Amino acid sequence: KHDDERINTHLSAVACQTCHIPALALEDPTKVYWDWSQAGQDGRVDDHYTYLKIKGEFVYEKNFAPTYIWFNGNLDYRYILGDKIDPNGITYIDKPAGNIKDPSAKIFPFKLHVAKQPYDATYNYILAPITAGNDGFWTNFDWDNAFKLAEQRMGLPYSGEYGFAETYMLWPTTHMVQPAANALQCDTCHGENGRLDWEALGYPGDPIEWGGRD
Repeated sequence: KHDDERINTHLSAVACQTCHIPALALEDPTKVYWDWSQAGQDGRVDDHYTYLKIKGEFVYEKNFAPTYIWFNGNLDYRYILGDKIDPNGITYIDKPAGNIKDPSAKIFPFKLHVAKQPYDATYNYILAPITAGNDGFWTNFDWDNAFKLAEQRMGLPYSGEYGFAETYMLWPTTHMVQPAANALQCDTCHGENGRLDWEALGYPGDPIEWGGRD
């Protein structure tokens, strides 16, 4: 609880972490994007933060704002190997449960990890290639061979046709709590260029003008 009752009124809809973890990866950068489709290229220099032949291209960020969504502590969905996907859309590896109408949900900070992962272009499910070992992708950089090996070991048919689809993984953020003096202030969210996307959260606009969810 806070001495300022205006802050306390937020506690039914805003998680403590949202204000007290104003930024992620304060000291060391963290990976936010991973493109497997670029792996295996010859002639590129390996660099931990941008490209590795065995893994593809990366983007790392440091000291950046989280992604904010409603969260009630559970998951609506998690991807299980073999689940069908729409390769033209976004596949969620996990999807936190909660929305503006859920009284148990609060606005919560997440790290969003975006990736391009291989999928079977006929069966429309994500493929899990064999990477290590004598015949793995990291040895011969042959995707087709890596998927055929996985067919034997994972028990999922491989059609021989593959592509790369975009995936989202959301990591709930509970570490990196900062001193109270660094907590988000009112105008961080409610100012003209506030960091919350009110419409994406289900509000018609800033709750200061439109009211809360109750």
